[in-house]
Amino acid sequence: MKTLLTCLSLAVLTAVSARGQEAATQAEMPAGMKAVLAQAKAYEEAYAKGDVAALAAFFTEDAEYTSDAGVTYSGRPAIESCLRDAFRINKGAKLNIHVDSVKTLTPDVAVEKGSTVTLMKNGDEVEARYTAVHVKKDDKWKISQLIETPMPEITPAERLAELSWLVGSWQETDKEAGLSIRSNYEWARGGSFITRNVTVKRGDEPVMEGWQIIGWDPVEEGIRSWTFDDQGGYSEGRWTREGQRWLDRETGYAADGSRTSADNTLTKVKDDMFFWESGNRTLDGDPQPGIGRIEIKRAKGE
Repeated sequence: MKTLLTCLSLAVLTAVSARGQEAATQAEMPAGMKAVLAQAKAYEEAYAKGDVAALAAFFTEDAEYTSDAGVTYSGRPAIESCLRDAFRINKGAKLNIHVDSVKTLTPDVAVEKGSTVTLMKNGDEVEARYTAVHVKKDDKWKISQLIETPMPEITPAERLAELSWLVGSWQETDKEAGLSIRSNYEWARGGSFITRNVTVKRGDEPVMEGWQIIGWDPVEEGIRSWTFDDQGGYSEGRWTREGQRWLDRETGYAADGSRTSADNTLTKVKDDMFFWESGNRTLDGDPQPGIGRIEIKRAKGE
């Protein structure tokens, strides 16, 4: 089944690739690149009509297509059959292609590289990387070889890399209340989560402790966190990033069952300092005072 899905991606490879390159200055393009990209309109028209024969005609007679599953289809008839099956089973699928490069090796050969995302009608997505070789025959450019490879899997640790600067110990003080707060962030075993331990002291006496787990949610495809305090309260947060600023939107419950929510913001100032503030705070739906910007510094010796 996956092979048929990737066949569908090759059906519009040239057309979408051309569209992605239209912003380039035509005058600066080599003749071969211009010729390859000029096929866009005809390819789009054939795809919109579901005209498999017309699509297959964009390949050379001896073309080869290798799917990301490692299956090779040799010759235009085999590719056409693959396309026909794909359109019949997955009609209505959409494709997004990102073109990394189009390079003319000789006046008669051009190589295109990029990645594809095929969105199926049921919401599934199929991702792959590709390399397409275009050749000029009888004054016309055609695809002679197309190779797809699986998209490298991004690990949870790589997803969380944007927050790796937090790893270490941080401290802040509330002189008015006589409190000191120390947070320690570290990678959990395996590198899939970042854990945080928070200790609040008055002098040398601990008055509160909390724990947080930060990880990548593969379902919602975003960074999430789960926070607990020693009184029995807990919350979960969803993180979004804008430059060096992270917004953590938390919802949860206090120990007595009251509903809580807050928008917490971390702004990285430099490697050893960030700002933290909290707004849009509520308790059982009632607005609560916000917490202004607090300067948090990396603990000495870290």
